[in-house]
Amino acid sequence: MLRQKLHMPQRKKQKITKIIKMKGSAMKLKLITLAASLLLLTGCDKISSMTGSSAKCDNETAKQLVVESFSKNVSDIASERVKELIETENVTIDMGKLRSTLQQITFNVTNVRTNNSDPNSKKNYCATEFIVKIPQQMVSDADAARAVYEENNVAQSAVLSDIGFENGQLKKEIEYFVQPTDDGKKVFVNLENPDALAIFVRDIAIDSLMKSARQNAAEAAKQEEMKRIAEQTAAAEEYQSVLISEAQSNLDKANENLNLVWNATSKNVRDQLLGEQKIWLKKRDLECKLDSSNADNPELHRLNCETNMTSERTTELRQKIYYLEP
Repeated sequence: MLRQKLHMPQRKKQKITKIIKMKGSAMKLKLITLAASLLLLTGCDKISSMTGSSAKCDNETAKQLVVESFSKNVSDIASERVKELIETENVTIDMGKLRSTLQQITFNVTNVRTNNSDPNSKKNYCATEFIVKIPQQMVSDADAARAVYEENNVAQSAVLSDIGFENGQLKKEIEYFVQPTDDGKKVFVNLENPDALAIFVRDIAIDSLMKSARQNAAEAAKQEEMKRIAEQTAAAEEYQSVLISEAQSNLDKANENLNLVWNATSKNVRDQLLGEQKIWLKKRDLECKLDSSNADNPELHRLNCETNMTSERTTELRQKIYYLEP
């Protein structure tokens, strides 16, 4: 009798397939590092029990393959990311340290459920609440590295990526299918949607290794900026000093011209103008001091003010002397 063929949901998928032989006893789910491609099962009794029946979603072997497949996915994309960093940011990450870091991350398949099954192919479509346990120090280091670039920390990124994160554990549903070979001696496990979580895990691991490099680079940039500012400040101060010297020289010349005009006339004319001149001198000093109090460079402003008033007074004094002289 013909049976209707089941269709899988349409989505972009990255499929990671592994084949293993069935073991005689149920295998305990373990935390996997950078996984191998195939896991062979031994034990004729287990092979026999699989013959003619479909592999179950919660089969311990299938669950272990899910872990290994996800682990290998993280390892592969982490290696690719390191290559990109070398090319784009000239950052080198020791591959041994990368492997060691990834080995500290553990995975667990929980709350497995069977979404659907295909009796023709003995294929089961499954879903799991996949848990990734990340050491707190790794999370802290990743957060510190991201803070240098003012990026979202792990907790914030998890919210934005719709990934559960609590007590150092990431949680996200992953779909997969399980299918035995025709002879029942091996089983395929194929992950349907591991990318988002795998990339998230990869970034935490790599960012944690980038902490020192980023902080050192940031400190070097800070020191360079401080040096630049100090040099700029010193140059600005030196420039202001030159301007003040120039302004003082101009005032000295203006006072010299004023004195020349004053001394060029007779004592009688000077006596007539002496009271007025004293008042003007006091006015000049006070007016320029008050006018320069809010200036960016009060001293420079005061000197220029006195120079201008002195030049004007010299012209005015010439006219007064002209009319007072016999």
